Amino acid sequence: MERGVIKTLEKYPEKIREHIFIHICKLEDPYNAPDVECLHPKVQVYRMHIGRTYTVIFKIHKELNIVVVLDLMTIEQAHKRYGRYN
Repeated sequence: MERGVIKTLEKYPEKIREHIFIHICKLEDPYNAPDVECLHPKVQVYRMHIGRTYTVIFKIHKELNIVVVLDLMTIEQAHKRYGRYN
């Protein structure tokens, strides 16, 4: 996870952090994780909604077989930053 994501996560209450962390762990298999949508296929950038409140933006590095969480924000913040995807 990026340092900014960790700092954002630390601001939330423990119960919310646990909920978010459980969903982030599902990214071990990002192609089968729930509520995942591709934002930019060429650079393998995706988003995953967590409940109806949070969004995780992440990148898949196929050649390294890793997922890097780039950003964590509310869904509302994500829609403002990246636009609505319908």
